Amino acid sequence: MKDKVEVARCLAEAHLEMEPEIRRIVRLVSDDENFGREPLKLLEVNADTSPSGIVPIGFSPDLPRIPFPFVLVEITPGEFEDVSAGRLALPHGWRLDETIYAARP
Repeated sequence: MKDKVEVARCLAEAHLEMEPEIRRIVRLVSDDENFGREPLKLLEVNADTSPSGIVPIGFSPDLPRIPFPFVLVEITPGEFEDVSAGRLALPHGWRLDETIYAARP
């Protein structure tokens, strides 16, 4: 079975093909990350999205390619600056983890 890191990278690649204005994709993790029911979580920084704060959108697994439920949060570059500076909070217990993709400046 694929692990969450491998699936996160696969999802990121697929989203980058569909959304050319994505500037960054970061994996989000929680303290419960290693429990079976905890979804894979991605934060996408998209210059074409509207600022709306942190709105997690959940998806069911899509076997066999995506064996985990996953959550996508899409924010603007300005909102990402606010998250990074602590002015915009992620859901309780979630934190930024590995940057899977970052556009070159």
